[in-house]
Formats: sequence, C-alpha cells, structure tokens
Amino acid sequence: MARAAINVLGATGATYDFVSNGAGGVESSRLSRGVYQVTGSLGMVPFPPIDDGWGYTINQIDNRADVDTDFADGVLTVTVTKDGQPYDLKHMITLHILVPDASPD
Repeated sequence: MARAAINVLGATGATYDFVSNGAGGVESSRLSRGVYQVTGSLGMVPFPPIDDGWGYTINQIDNRADVDTDFADGVLTVTVTKDGQPYDLKHMITLHILVPDASPD
C-alpha cells in the first residue's frame, strides 16, 4: 500500500488535487449536503501507534465543522456536520488515504 493526499472541494465534491506515489484511479464526489464519497482508495491512513497517519485537515473557514469518516465496501464516506446539521464545506478537505501500490514498469 502507498499513501496519498486528496483534496476534495466542499461545494461539488470534485477532486481538486491528488498526490501519491501509488496507483491512481481515486475519485471523489458529493452525494448530498455534507456527504462526500471517495472511491479507489483503501481507506484512511491509520493513526499512531499503528502508522503515522494524520487523518484530515479542513480550512480555517470551516474550523467549527465536525468530520466523520467511514470506510466500507471499498468506499470512503466523509460526513461533515456543523451544529448537528449536515454542512457543505466552504473550501475543501484534505484526506490522508491509502492507495494500491503503483505497478512496476
């Protein structure tokens, strides 16, 4: 497995940037207000002590939003709420994810 960072735009869920030494094929989308989906990943990088993962970061304009991630059946779902209500990020979220290794050429 390789590590990757993906930036997901809050308004549309589109992938803004994807950085990895692993395989590509990661895509993101907005399912509904405050619910984003990432396909092609192997989930989030685990937090210490298992690994040196850092999870996610959001822009300070969204700093009071709560973020929950769930990885099931090959789909990473990111749910964002603010004051208990679904919330579309004003900027974007950066996710630290695992991806398949790149194939040797």
